[in-house]
Formats: sequence, structure tokens, C-alpha cells
Amino acid sequence: MRMCFAAALLATVSLASVAQAQERFEVVLAPGPLAADAEQGHLDVTLKLSGVDAAAGQPLLALPVVIANTATVATTLQNLRATDAAGEVPLSFKDDPVAIAYARHWIPGRAVKGDLTVSYRAPIDNTPPKRGAGPPYQLRTEGGGLSGVGNTFILIPEGAKPYDISLRWDLSKLPGSAATSSYGDGDVSLGVGPAGRLMSTVFMAGPMHRYPQDAKGGFSAVWLGTPPFDPAPVMDWTQQLHSWMIGFFRDPSEPPYRVFLRYNPINAGGGAALTNSFLTTYGKTGSGEALKGTLAHEMIHTWTAVDGPGQWFGEGNAVFYQALLPLRAGLITPDDYLADINETARRYYSNPLNNTPNDQIAPRFWEDTRVRVLPYDRGAMYFAVLDGQIRKASGGKRSVDDLVIEMVERERRGQTTGEADWLALLDKELGAAGAKTHAAMLAGGLMVPEADGFGPCFTRTTGKVRRFELGFEPKSLVGDVKTIRDLQAGSEADKAGLKAGDVVTYGQALDALQGDPEKQLTLQVTRAGKTFPISYLPRAEEVEIYQWKRVPGVPDTACGRGA
Repeated sequence: MRMCFAAALLATVSLASVAQAQERFEVVLAPGPLAADAEQGHLDVTLKLSGVDAAAGQPLLALPVVIANTATVATTLQNLRATDAAGEVPLSFKDDPVAIAYARHWIPGRAVKGDLTVSYRAPIDNTPPKRGAGPPYQLRTEGGGLSGVGNTFILIPEGAKPYDISLRWDLSKLPGSAATSSYGDGDVSLGVGPAGRLMSTVFMAGPMHRYPQDAKGGFSAVWLGTPPFDPAPVMDWTQQLHSWMIGFFRDPSEPPYRVFLRYNPINAGGGAALTNSFLTTYGKTGSGEALKGTLAHEMIHTWTAVDGPGQWFGEGNAVFYQALLPLRAGLITPDDYLADINETARRYYSNPLNNTPNDQIAPRFWEDTRVRVLPYDRGAMYFAVLDGQIRKASGGKRSVDDLVIEMVERERRGQTTGEADWLALLDKELGAAGAKTHAAMLAGGLMVPEADGFGPCFTRTTGKVRRFELGFEPKSLVGDVKTIRDLQAGSEADKAGLKAGDVVTYGQALDALQGDPEKQLTLQVTRAGKTFPISYLPRAEEVEIYQWKRVPGVPDTACGRGA
């Protein structure tokens, strides 16, 4: 499951100010030497800024300390040094109040004028992150190289000033290696724009593997090391889907899109959509087939991650389309599509917190997986409900596709794409009924598509599943030190021997675990100085849920309606 966090870090800037920009921002990345099996390493970073005009005591540079439950190098970077024409610039720092996401700000002890050079070492340690699951942003070593996202290791100048940004690599300590980023291979110029663009940029250097070998634009994929499967077949599938989606979303050009593939010890199979690219991950075992849903989901964000409406829009339509578009493209079967629908439905309808209002999701997002998945699951069912309503109201002439594509085209034309714009589109299609459905979704109302809400091949039925239940306070798993609180007597966790006060670590993605009723949770427990594993099935009482099944006699060719 993918989370869209990077966009909030990008500063906005008017076209007029971009046109006037003269300042330069050069980033030089110099990886240290890395053996193929290295678990630690470093990346030396040099930043060169022109046109700096900062008063003493005025924040100069910033980097998140924690972003999307992911720790950065803000507190561990080494040898930080800043100089301008007058010599050394003394730096102190101040942190924002500690929160789920907060930043460190570096402050000069004297005024800074003109050209500024900042250098530091970003340490790399592959130890599984203490904070637990989060997007795969952190710097990691792999296969004699390294990769990471800019929001975990590149200090950014404060403010919204546009810069002419360039990226340079020094691979002298990584002989035989190549380097790439979301913006292209090797040294690249990003052009004029906000420095915050670097925060959502993926960087990779080392002895890279590529698909296709001779990529010259459009789709490509890169990875380091040796995954437990051959990435080429699934990347070929993804390239075909990318070409099909360009037509579906009426894109007048072929946008560049690069898949970065790397190992993830905590949330294998997860990923993050970033600038012109998607960072996806694998575990010690697994297959390329298992990545198809994630790859499709994240690629949809290339077009539908419009600013304004809310996470229910971007994540909801990505889940709604993640199997539907590959089905229409002829790249999966109707049974694959049905499995995807039922996985989403199973997790949503069995979720005891599925009535959580939308405005409570953000503050509780990282505290409880049952809340975190709602923009995805409820959002997808909301789009399915709307699709059925629009098709019925238009006599089958229109669908939710028309509204989503209009939002994409509004953004392409530079028009507003807020919630009000979405509601205006709904009003044209459905009148007051559209606003009523939307308000119910935001309030936490249960979204139930009609029996044929996923097309003539499928009909709604019911099934039973045990609710997901950790057996203790979910917030116990938040933070650097995870201590079990409020253990429920008689729960599966209690029966397995877990005790209040146990300190635990885990290496599983709870969002995916919640969707798999057969999957056990394994916690590494430290108690009285001893560490040992406890495994159990995190489930509670059985509940009835909605599911969908095939309608006998309807041909496969009728299943991808709207194709």
C-alpha cells in the first residue's frame, strides 16, 4: 500500500518568480566505498548555493527529523560544515515540537551573504528502522550500491525561493558503478523551481541492473543486488500498462516513469510514488506477480494525485482502478480482478473502525492501521458507489471515469482541483444525490456498491471473516521503543503469552496483515532481559461481510466495463 506524503513538502512558486530566478543550487553526492554485502556505509553530500542573504539567527537550512514515521539523518549526520566568502559559518539547530512528522532547522551564528557551501556525511545503516512501518525513504546499501529519497538526507534551504537546481555525482569511490535519480541518469539539471523538489526525488548509485537495457525515455526500471525473482517479466508487464494508461488518462505526451526496486525489511511489497517515479520493494521471498497490484496502484498516482480533494480521492481512486485498468488493458483476468475487489471489501467491511469520520484519519493515521487503511478501502468503495450511480443516471453513457479524467485534465490546464471542484462535477451528474453520498463518505458512512456495482460479471454476496485485532493498544507499536499496553484478557495475543510491559519489535506491514485473515503476526519480545519470538493470529470475533462472486454465463469480455 502506498502513501502520498512527499507532495506536502514541495513549495509552491509562481511562474513570474520562476522566470526571475537567478540563484543556483548544486547538489553533489559522493557515495563511500561499499562491498556487495555491506550493511553500513556513508554518503558525502555537498550543497552549493548562490545568492544567499540570511541574517544571523534566521533559519537557513532544514531537514525532517521524522517524516511519515520514517527517521532521517537529521540527528545522525556528521562533519557538518558551512562556509561563505567570509569563511566558516557557525551553525546551531532548533527542532520543531516532536510529532509524527517534524523538522530540524539549522541557524547561522552570523549573517551569510553570496555563495554558500555546505558539506556533511550522511551515515547509512541497514538495521531495521526502530519506528516500524513507513514508506521506504531511508538510505540503504544494497548489492554494492545505495539508494534513498531526498527527504531523508538532503538539507533544503528555508523558504520558497526558486533555484536553478543541478545534481552531480562523484563515483570515484564506487568504481564500475552508475548513478541515477528520478530526473534521469548521471549528472542532470532540474531547471528552475522550488528546492523542495529534491525531497520527493529517488537517488540510486552502484552496479545497477536495468529494464529495458537501452531505455531512452518513457518507462524504465532499475535495481541493485539480486531480488528473489527475475524483475524483467513484471517490469515488461508494467511498461505495457504504463503505455495503456497514457491513453486512458488522455495524456498528450509519454511522461517519463522510472521504477526503483529495492529490498525492504519491514514493509516488503510496499512503496511510495515520487517525482516521475515509483519506489517499490521486495522481501527475502516473494514473486514479481505479487508486485503487480502495487505497481498499478502507484502508477495511477502519476495522473490522479491531484492537489486539493484529499487522500480519499488520490488513494481511493488508485485502489478502485488498480485492478480495473489492468483488466481493461487485457493484462489480468476477471478472476484476478475479483480477487482484488474482495480483498479490499474484506478488509473494509470487517474493520471495526470503518465508521471513523474523515477528519479524524490524519491525526490518527500512524497510530492504528485500522484507521490508516480507510482512505484506501472506503475511498475505493465510494468510487464504486458513484460509478454505479452515474451509470444509472446517464443510462450507461457516463461513468466515474469521466469525472476522474476531468479532474486530471483540470490540473493539466492549471485549473483548481479542490474538493469544491469535485463536488461541482458530482452536482452536474447526480444533483443533490451526489453531495449526499459524498457527505456520507466523509462522515464515516458505510459505502456499499449495488449488487452489480463492479459490472455485469459480478454480483454481491456475503461471507464471514474474523475481525483484525492486535489484542492490545495499537499505539503500543508507535515510536522508537514499543511497549505493550492495555493487553486484552482472552485475546489471541494474551493466549500466545504476550504480557503488558513487554518491549517488542516487529518486521511485518500491519496494513497488509490486516487484509490477510490467515497471516500470523510475529513479535520479537524482550522481557526480563531475554528476547524471544511470539507468534499468533491477530483476529477476534467472526463477522459477516460483503463480497462479490462471478455471475455464471457472463463472458470474460463483458467484465471490464468502460473499456
